[in-house]
Amino acid sequence: MNKVQILNPTKSGPTQEESNSEILELRESRAGILANQKQHASLVMEAIVDQLSLDYGVIKTVVSSKITNGPTPKELEKELVDNCDWVILGSAD
Repeated sequence: MNKVQILNPTKSGPTQEESNSEILELRESRAGILANQKQHASLVMEAIVDQLSLDYGVIKTVVSSKITNGPTPKELEKELVDNCDWVILGSAD
């Protein structure tokens, strides 16, 4: 008679309750948003930073955009460096 072996891929044991220390480092940090000019890019990134603001007190300081295929203007780079602890950069369609 053939046997069928059933495997349960779930792990039993204690659940992880540690917080992610890297996320906690975002607490009350100053965020910048640099979107390209694709549709919804700024909207998506602002929603991310807004949620981080609610969860971790992230402060939105600079919201700007640049052309998709070009470099970031030097004066905008300086503004981001001077006013932000970190910058989210991205695009959307």
